[in-house]
Amino acid sequence: MHVVKFFTYPPKPYPYVIVNSNRPQLSMVRYAKEVIVDSGVEIFRNPNVKDYPRNHVNKMLKIYSRIKQFVRDVWIVVPDYPDDYHPKSLWIDEKHTNIERTIDNILNYTEKYKNVNWIIPVQGHNKKPESILRSINLLKDFGIVDKFDYFAIANLCVESDVEIMYRTIKLARDNLRDKKLHVFGLRLNALKKIYQLIDSFDSMAWTRPVDSSLNANFSCKNKEQRIRFFDRWLEKYLSIVNNNTLDNWLTP
Repeated sequence: MHVVKFFTYPPKPYPYVIVNSNRPQLSMVRYAKEVIVDSGVEIFRNPNVKDYPRNHVNKMLKIYSRIKQFVRDVWIVVPDYPDDYHPKSLWIDEKHTNIERTIDNILNYTEKYKNVNWIIPVQGHNKKPESILRSINLLKDFGIVDKFDYFAIANLCVESDVEIMYRTIKLARDNLRDKKLHVFGLRLNALKKIYQLIDSFDSMAWTRPVDSSLNANFSCKNKEQRIRFFDRWLEKYLSIVNNNTLDNWLTP
């Protein structure tokens, strides 16, 4: 059975946790089997923000080290530069786009901090699936693909077109055949089409009602609703990926 791991920051004990480096909540980390420390690209939703804060990577590494005290399998995402919030706003010029800026960070931080479990972000241009080949080819040229095993598609966080998501992920899988592949911010409607191509994804979309069975048209407001919304989202996810091993995930 092909297992696709879903990472999130849960309202109760859960095995796959993602921690936002800008708002690091760690109360559920001690229950996790695996943890991803995310770079926090949502800062770029503000069109005036053009780079990460000074010492941002040092902050991420401190979070990573703290989590390693509780969890064996911890990864940290190299800070990348998205193009899907405000297209071209993070480009320096046509030759040094968000892709090249991300590559610069990958080369810098993986060389400087070698004893870290890095996830390598694969960036692209907004709504252009083929653009990730520009990123993958550079990663191959610099030897990054040979050195690392975990790669993440990073240009689909706000994408709603399932065909664009599928084409992007299919290109990534075809060109990173033997690598673990993560997708940031994947939606359930896209998961149905691409789950056989990936190894993991993350989402916080469960904070909103996933279907009418929850009798709600609002984001969860309290702990009871958070758990109920989360459990229903898990049920939908597990049914899509054909995984019936719920274990104790759905136990309140």
